[in-house]
Amino acid sequence: MYSIITTCKGRLRHLVETLPAMLRQPRSEVVVVDYGCPDGTAEHVAARHPAARVVRAGPVEGFNVSRARNLGAAAAGGETLVFVDADVVLADGFVDFVTAHLGAEAFAKPRDPVVPSDNSVQGTCVVHRRHFALVGGYDEVLVNYGGEDLELYERLQTARLGIVPLPPEVFSRVIPHGQEDRERFVRGGAETGFMVGKIYRTAKDMMIRLNGTFEVDLATRRELYDEITRLVRRMEGMAPRSLTLEVKFPDTRKGGLHERWSFLRSFKVTVEEK
Repeated sequence: MYSIITTCKGRLRHLVETLPAMLRQPRSEVVVVDYGCPDGTAEHVAARHPAARVVRAGPVEGFNVSRARNLGAAAAGGETLVFVDADVVLADGFVDFVTAHLGAEAFAKPRDPVVPSDNSVQGTCVVHRRHFALVGGYDEVLVNYGGEDLELYERLQTARLGIVPLPPEVFSRVIPHGQEDRERFVRGGAETGFMVGKIYRTAKDMMIRLNGTFEVDLATRRELYDEITRLVRRMEGMAPRSLTLEVKFPDTRKGGLHERWSFLRSFKVTVEEK
């Protein structure tokens, strides 16, 4: 069974249009996460679409889409998770396409767009629950517009999973909306958020590869994210803009003749304006 998971905060007018297409998908349940939505999403869905499962995040500040999606995944009953943004209308053949093409060791995401767009299907992801758990789900440290969807895709690729591209025909449309809607519940501009997220994703990927594990503890990730945010904000006042992040962390694996020694690893990430 598939679990189609969508999240909502201030987008009930979009969900009203998109939820029926989710509910029409065969062999699927639908999970709607109300992330402190001021529009009363939970009440609306419970009253109008009782077939959908509602998850209430409670009163929360801002909008951490990674946490909202993880809450939906925790409540879902399916073995294959489908993450869809509230402004995306699925074509009726979406699940049929996935069933026909998704293998046991692969995940599905939209084809890479030629031209980036604010109104895109990029956040749509189909992943088996066991693989989602293997890589640790969405990284809740990534907030604002830090590319949490891209970071998950990168970890799934590091896990050596195949990629099934979702073609345009499995989507009916994306409901148009402007930057005001996108930034209503987030702090900081999109450009800054993407820069912080890109550097964080690069550094975290290197740590995962060097350590040989997807487990990077929460305190380390938060410290890394905060340091990158500080460096990016400082860089914004420079001309030309540039920054260098140096990450140092110990190698805690010991044994045999190495017991007497301590090892420290380090790497640098440099960003320069062209």
